[in-house]
Amino acid sequence: MTNKEAAQTLFANLWTDPEKARSVCTDDVTWVTTRSMPIPGNEHSIFHEGFDAILNVANSGKQADNGYLPETMHYPQQLWLDAEDDHVIYQFTMQCKTKQGTDYLNDYLFLVKLKDGKVQRLQEYWDSKQAFDLLFGG
Repeated sequence: MTNKEAAQTLFANLWTDPEKARSVCTDDVTWVTTRSMPIPGNEHSIFHEGFDAILNVANSGKQADNGYLPETMHYPQQLWLDAEDDHVIYQFTMQCKTKQGTDYLNDYLFLVKLKDGKVQRLQEYWDSKQAFDLLFGG
Protein backbone atom coordinates (compact mmCIF):
# COMPACT_ATOMS: atom_id res chain seq x y z
CA MET A 1 0.00 0.00 0.00
CA THR A 2 1.38 3.42 -0.92
CA ASN A 3 1.44 6.35 1.50
CA LYS A 4 -1.37 7.97 -0.44
CA GLU A 5 -3.46 4.78 -0.28
CA ALA A 6 -2.91 4.53 3.50
CA ALA A 7 -4.08 8.13 3.99
CA GLN A 8 -7.06 7.53 1.70
CA THR A 9 -7.98 4.39 3.66
CA LEU A 10 -7.91 6.33 6.93
CA PHE A 11 -10.20 9.12 5.72
CA ALA A 12 -12.54 6.81 3.75
CA ASN A 13 -13.17 4.59 6.77
CA LEU A 14 -12.84 6.81 9.84
CA TRP A 15 -16.62 7.30 10.21
CA THR A 16 -17.83 4.02 8.70
CA ASP A 17 -15.28 1.31 9.58
CA PRO A 18 -13.05 2.54 12.41
CA GLU A 19 -11.18 -0.76 12.70
CA LYS A 20 -10.12 -0.56 9.06
CA ALA A 21 -9.05 3.04 9.64
CA ARG A 22 -7.10 1.94 12.74
CA SER A 23 -5.26 -0.69 10.69
CA VAL A 24 -3.42 1.99 8.68
CA CYS A 25 -2.32 4.02 11.73
CA THR A 26 0.65 3.77 14.06
CA ASP A 27 -0.06 3.14 17.74
CA ASP A 28 0.92 6.73 18.53
CA VAL A 29 -1.07 8.34 15.70
CA THR A 30 -1.70 11.99 16.54
CA TRP A 31 -4.29 14.44 15.18
CA VAL A 32 -3.28 18.07 15.59
CA THR A 33 -6.38 20.27 15.63
CA THR A 34 -6.81 24.02 15.36
CA ARG A 35 -6.67 26.19 18.47
CA SER A 36 -10.07 27.78 17.82
CA MET A 37 -12.04 24.51 17.91
CA PRO A 38 -11.74 22.82 21.34
CA ILE A 39 -12.37 19.09 21.27
CA PRO A 40 -14.61 17.72 24.07
CA GLY A 41 -12.58 15.56 26.41
CA ASN A 42 -9.30 17.28 25.48
CA GLU A 43 -10.20 20.98 25.46
CA HIS A 44 -6.79 22.15 26.71
CA SER A 45 -4.63 20.67 23.96
CA ILE A 46 -4.45 20.61 20.19
CA PHE A 47 -2.65 17.23 20.28
CA HIS A 48 -4.84 14.11 20.30
CA GLU A 49 -2.67 11.00 20.57
CA GLY A 50 -3.77 7.41 19.99
CA PHE A 51 -6.54 6.03 17.82
CA ASP A 52 -9.26 6.48 20.46
CA ALA A 53 -8.35 10.18 20.61
CA ILE A 54 -8.50 10.31 16.80
CA LEU A 55 -12.02 8.86 16.90
CA ASN A 56 -13.00 11.41 19.54
CA VAL A 57 -11.88 14.24 17.24
CA ALA A 58 -13.58 12.68 14.21
CA ASN A 59 -16.86 12.27 16.07
CA SER A 60 -16.82 15.61 17.90
CA GLY A 61 -18.60 17.40 15.03
CA LYS A 62 -21.46 14.90 15.23
CA GLN A 63 -21.98 15.17 18.98
CA ALA A 64 -22.93 18.86 19.17
CA ASP A 65 -26.63 19.80 19.37
CA ASN A 66 -26.35 21.14 15.81
CA GLY A 67 -23.75 18.56 14.78
CA TYR A 68 -23.12 17.05 11.39
CA LEU A 69 -25.33 14.32 10.00
CA PRO A 70 -22.68 11.84 8.79
CA GLU A 71 -25.04 10.22 6.29
CA THR A 72 -25.28 13.57 4.44
CA MET A 73 -21.51 14.15 4.24
CA HIS A 74 -20.06 14.29 0.75
CA TYR A 75 -16.95 15.70 -0.83
CA PRO A 76 -17.57 17.59 -4.08
CA GLN A 77 -13.84 18.31 -4.43
CA GLN A 78 -10.91 16.14 -3.36
CA LEU A 79 -7.21 16.37 -4.18
CA TRP A 80 -4.54 13.96 -2.97
CA LEU A 81 -0.89 14.96 -3.39
CA ASP A 82 2.25 13.05 -2.53
CA ALA A 83 4.80 15.26 -0.84
CA GLU A 84 8.39 14.61 0.15
CA ASP A 85 9.59 12.56 3.11
CA ASP A 86 6.54 10.34 3.64
CA HIS A 87 3.97 13.15 3.61
CA VAL A 88 0.62 13.26 1.84
CA ILE A 89 -1.48 16.38 1.39
CA TYR A 90 -5.25 15.94 1.32
CA GLN A 91 -7.29 18.96 0.24
CA PHE A 92 -11.07 18.70 0.09
CA THR A 93 -14.42 20.43 0.40
CA MET A 94 -16.95 18.86 2.76
CA GLN A 95 -20.64 19.50 2.41
CA CYS A 96 -23.38 18.16 4.66
CA LYS A 97 -26.46 18.98 6.72
CA THR A 98 -26.56 19.55 10.45
CA LYS A 99 -29.07 18.13 12.92
CA GLN A 100 -30.98 21.42 12.66
CA GLY A 101 -31.15 21.18 8.85
CA THR A 102 -28.50 23.86 8.26
CA ASP A 103 -26.22 23.52 5.24
CA TYR A 104 -22.52 23.12 6.08
CA LEU A 105 -19.78 23.78 3.55
CA ASN A 106 -16.10 24.12 4.40
CA ASP A 107 -12.68 23.65 2.82
CA TYR A 108 -9.98 21.57 4.51
CA LEU A 109 -6.34 20.73 4.08
CA PHE A 110 -4.61 17.94 5.98
CA LEU A 111 -0.88 17.38 6.10
CA VAL A 112 -0.48 13.66 6.77
CA LYS A 113 2.84 12.20 7.97
CA LEU A 114 3.43 8.50 7.54
CA LYS A 115 5.98 6.18 9.14
CA ASP A 116 6.71 2.78 7.64
CA GLY A 117 3.56 3.05 5.49
CA LYS A 118 1.20 3.94 8.36
CA VAL A 119 -0.38 7.25 9.30
CA GLN A 120 1.50 8.73 12.25
CA ARG A 121 0.28 12.33 12.34
CA LEU A 122 -2.39 14.41 10.69
CA GLN A 123 -2.56 18.16 11.04
CA GLU A 124 -5.64 20.05 9.94
CA TYR A 125 -5.96 23.48 8.36
CA TRP A 126 -9.49 24.84 7.85
CA ASP A 127 -11.95 27.57 8.78
CA SER A 128 -12.69 26.27 12.26
CA LYS A 129 -14.40 29.51 13.35
CA GLN A 130 -17.08 29.03 10.72
CA ALA A 131 -17.70 25.50 11.97
CA PHE A 132 -17.63 26.55 15.63
CA ASP A 133 -20.20 29.30 14.99
CA LEU A 134 -22.48 26.94 13.11
CA LEU A 135 -22.21 23.98 15.47
CA PHE A 136 -22.03 25.78 18.80
CA GLY A 137 -23.68 29.12 18.06
CA GLY A 138 -20.52 31.17 18.60
